[in-house]
Amino acid sequence: MQPEKLIAEIIKEQSLIIGEKLAKSRAEDTGLVSFSSSRIEDVTLGAAEPTQIIQKLVDSYMEIFGKASVEVCVGVMRKHPIVEINNLVPETLKASL
Repeated sequence: MQPEKLIAEIIKEQSLIIGEKLAKSRAEDTGLVSFSSSRIEDVTLGAAEPTQIIQKLVDSYMEIFGKASVEVCVGVMRKHPIVEINNLVPETLKASL
């Protein structure tokens, strides 16, 4: 699976709970995620390992919404077979899958 796809899914799921503007803003606040248009699907990743980007994204949401936001991210990852996303999942989240 492409990292951009998984990251866009995480942001999209967060947007259903906290709103699209805040979900995108928190993603951009990581310094590793940007958007080439107003659509969440048009996510662009910075120069870092996908696991690092996802970890920073999860941490960014957790800063303001706590453990519940982490569960939302893990829920998105659980929708995919582990063999497809294993190389994208940060070590800190693997036990949750």
